[in-house]
Amino acid sequence: MKKLLIIAVAVMAIFAMSVPAMAAGPSPSSYTFEMAARMLTDIGWDQQSAEQTRNGQTSVGSWFVNMPGHSYLQARFYSVDKNVGGRVELGLRSYNGSATTSLRYAYGYWRVGNCRILAGQTDNWFGSLAYHVRQYVGLNESAHLLLFGWGFLWPGRVPQVQFTYNTEQWGVQFALEQPSSASDTFWEGTIIPAATQDFYYQVPRMSLTFMFKFGGFMTHPGVMWSQHQYEQGDNLGFGENWDTWAFVLPIKYTAGAFTLKFQGHYGQNFWGEIPFYTADTTAPTVNASGEVEDTIIYGGVLAGEYTIGKIMITGGFGYENFQNDQWSVNGDDTISRWGAFIAVPYQFTKNFGVHPEFSYYDYDNNSNGTDAGNEWLLGVQFRFIF
Repeated sequence: MKKLLIIAVAVMAIFAMSVPAMAAGPSPSSYTFEMAARMLTDIGWDQQSAEQTRNGQTSVGSWFVNMPGHSYLQARFYSVDKNVGGRVELGLRSYNGSATTSLRYAYGYWRVGNCRILAGQTDNWFGSLAYHVRQYVGLNESAHLLLFGWGFLWPGRVPQVQFTYNTEQWGVQFALEQPSSASDTFWEGTIIPAATQDFYYQVPRMSLTFMFKFGGFMTHPGVMWSQHQYEQGDNLGFGENWDTWAFVLPIKYTAGAFTLKFQGHYGQNFWGEIPFYTADTTAPTVNASGEVEDTIIYGGVLAGEYTIGKIMITGGFGYENFQNDQWSVNGDDTISRWGAFIAVPYQFTKNFGVHPEFSYYDYDNNSNGTDAGNEWLLGVQFRFIF
């Protein structure tokens, strides 16, 4: 309730600030203001095989009705000439009787000609959501959204400073970003708690992404790098570091009513840096001699969309492969998993639509060689967007 009260106060404050500006009329110091909102509700069924349940012996299925966390309340600000602007966006979530808010965006920018400088909390061109597939149902149940971690790599929103140069046909963007802190280190298969070591970063996380457009074709190839360093003193007698890096190649092609989307990625040690990837499949390990064993990750997603009036038919498939030499002590040094979905969204009006969806996820094996099971979801998302 406290967080909801804070939201209400913030909205009223924003409105109060906008009134004088609108009343004053256009002037060199005035600005324009826009509000937007997205209210989403998921209803459906989530079925998990025994391997995915807490009891570990019997499969479990359950109904769900909730508001996923990518519902939002948004405010945008612009100078009269549109060269300076900003965005503040709060995520809204209600699940199992608990209502929470989160910060999605909070940034400002200055544009001069084809150049733009941006600073604040946001994502960027690397892993751009312009290529997202329309897998919407299941964020609160099992962290399923847009096939993140199931073929689609998205680095999340973090504080950053960006420089962008772009024309209508091409562009380049460089960003210095806040690294994401890792919580534990793996040593000989044993987790070393964060309380016994120090994590530090000598340089920010960095990403460099290019953009090319031609007719119905668009791509944003890019690379991201971050170095994680830790010091354990005399606890184990060594200090180490590991690199997280990734290369992403997305492609989008539109021809009339049909759109094809693809993203492929390759990299290492995503854990702690890229969301929707877990420690058991993407963390580096440290062997008995103190050397880091990198976990190599590659994957991709392919989806198609076809629109007929107010109806869209869409489906997609995603695949991930994880490999670490040290896992071979369990008999296999590779884990792979895949997910797929099909959906038939219908747009009743400009501001209201429904999104029926079926999705299936095969978790393959755990790093210890045991079967990890599968999961499927069948549901509908109600979408009110203003």
